[in-house]
Amino acid sequence: METPFEFEALRRETASWWYIARRKLFREAVAQALRSKREARVLDLGCTAELGLEDSPRVRVLNAHAALPVLAFQQMQGIQDLICTEPEELGLASNSFDVVVAGDILQTVSDDLSALREMRRVLKDGGTLCLTVPACPSLWGEKDEASGHRRRYTATELRRKLNNAGFEVTRVSYLVASGFFPAMIERISKNIFTKSINHRRPLPRTGSATMVLMLDVERRLIRYINLPFGTRVVCWARKPALVAERVTVPLWERQWARRPLPQGSS
Repeated sequence: METPFEFEALRRETASWWYIARRKLFREAVAQALRSKREARVLDLGCTAELGLEDSPRVRVLNAHAALPVLAFQQMQGIQDLICTEPEELGLASNSFDVVVAGDILQTVSDDLSALREMRRVLKDGGTLCLTVPACPSLWGEKDEASGHRRRYTATELRRKLNNAGFEVTRVSYLVASGFFPAMIERISKNIFTKSINHRRPLPRTGSATMVLMLDVERRLIRYINLPFGTRVVCWARKPALVAERVTVPLWERQWARRPLPQGSS
């Protein structure tokens, strides 16, 4: 794909209903995680939250992506503090971020467990992770292959992998429940009638605005309940804080623990 056409595809993606809804989700998650902090650092893995567009002096944002065209496009959009790095080998210092957000990145890497461990490594103790991934393996189709996806997830599978990577999972819920049944019907129809690749046209403005409003409702709803189905999975997790225990040693143990006097000394 030539660069101008690739930039045009990225421009259409950033104007899509899912991009807008996901950006709202991440901004809300970051605001909640940093509510009691005076200064903080945030890693936007995938450049999907666009936190760099907000002029907040107390929050420093680093935008990371593995693809140079995406970083060039983000720079054209005015986003600063960009870095090119692989999710499985983040070239960043350990324990350096208060929050990590990852928008639809995990399904593109060959080893998702290594990527999760890297996210945990760069997080500070007690730091927050918020990520989204495509849901429901039965919805796998040509669009996943064209986007370079390697897998789709269930909520249970994502929770298990996060636990294996050392995270404490706070919440896992499905999202885009309003689009689940249309996507399922479309997938079944393609399996029955055709196998050819048929890229869907983007929704018109009215349809996109309607989806954004419906996802605003879902985003508020998942504050109280976990949705049982959807085309995306959203997860909140935290890196466990290391607690240093203070051990009190009795006086008699400290006395006997002293180095013995040399032989012959008075």
